[in-house]
Amino acid sequence: MTIPKKIYFTLLAILAITSPIFAVSTPAGDSPPITIAVASNALAPIKQITKRFNIEHNARVSIVSGSTGKLFTQITQGAPFDVLIAADELRPRLLEERGLTRKGSRFTYASGVLVLWSFRQDGPLRDNSTLAVLKDPAVRRIAVANPKIAPYGHAAFEALRAEGILEEVLSKFIYGENVSHAFNFARTGNADLAITALPTTHGQAGRRVLVDSGLHSPIVQQAVILKDAPESAVAFTAYLKGPKGRAILKEYGYILP
Repeated sequence: MTIPKKIYFTLLAILAITSPIFAVSTPAGDSPPITIAVASNALAPIKQITKRFNIEHNARVSIVSGSTGKLFTQITQGAPFDVLIAADELRPRLLEERGLTRKGSRFTYASGVLVLWSFRQDGPLRDNSTLAVLKDPAVRRIAVANPKIAPYGHAAFEALRAEGILEEVLSKFIYGENVSHAFNFARTGNADLAITALPTTHGQAGRRVLVDSGLHSPIVQQAVILKDAPESAVAFTAYLKGPKGRAILKEYGYILP
């Protein structure tokens, strides 16, 4: 079922006020307004990029954030987004195959990095910097994004399976809808550790350890312009791919193409 645009934006406005996963930036401007759907791992850098783009181009760009899987579902149900900035390459490709994107607009903007993070400097990560730390009896709760809808959660399960400890630690998991949600479990002390995206830990205290990237498939993150998006969406993706956008992504720890 396709949601009427007026009704969808009314719901969007309500969610922007009541939900922390929504962030909206809409200064006055002359170009057509656009709405960017952003995977939660990329929310912080994309907010910075959007703020600069809005100022430099007198634009009006709004951001909606969530797990890639949920954003994908919303788009297939008619959500009036103009650009998807995903945490994988699968969903942008599927949207392209369904004819829901602007032809030739799909591109890789970064590859992600998986980390273990704890708010405690003196916790188990101090003495053990491998995934085996998750077996430590002192680690009672491990936060991870839902692997069914979040690419970083899927990568975490791949790494644990490759390490041969997934079944052993499975009962310790608490699941976030996305990596930001999982990270907040650990940040607030509701989990001892989080398996999360490196950018979610940017500027945070605590202790973090990179997960061996050889244990999981590359986290290739793609963006795509959606069908019927205005030309301002093309300008935004060009800015994202340009030197200013890339500099911000690099600052947050992404591997650039």
